[in-house]
Amino acid sequence: MSILILVLIVKTFFIGYYQIPQNGMYPNLPAGSSLFANKRAYSSASSVKRGDIIIFVHEEDGTKYNYIWRVIGLPGERVEAIDGSLKINGESAQRERLREADGKTIFREQIGGASYEIALMEPAAAAVPNASLTIPEDHFFVMGDNRFNAWDSRKFGPVPFKSIIGKKL
Repeated sequence: MSILILVLIVKTFFIGYYQIPQNGMYPNLPAGSSLFANKRAYSSASSVKRGDIIIFVHEEDGTKYNYIWRVIGLPGERVEAIDGSLKINGESAQRERLREADGKTIFREQIGGASYEIALMEPAAAAVPNASLTIPEDHFFVMGDNRFNAWDSRKFGPVPFKSIIGKKL
């Protein structure tokens, strides 16, 4: 009985379980993937790092949704996401072509010490808005790893720190 209570406390206050409903984080977290998240990963906005996969709440038309995206830009940085390119403070993301998979080209992207895989389609299958902005204090610019199939900061803007509810374990 005490083990069950302990598990319930850990799940309620410390660990979250989430499923990825769509392919916005492909190739790292394809549709149907599951993940665990640390609900207490961040004590302040300064503890969020570029490359982290975060879970946050975003409201659309009065309904709250949980999103799972990668942190690309940090507070005070200038982000330019134009077509398939990405620049942070004028520095272009470095990309190394890795492979072709599922009709997409998979790249290793590196910027500001973070490294992860992304998927690009040429030409883009869907129009993704361009973004060029300086990120406000206590906000983050997030993007899906499947760059042309993600409803992210290019569409709804920077994410406030207060809306982050976890970090992928």
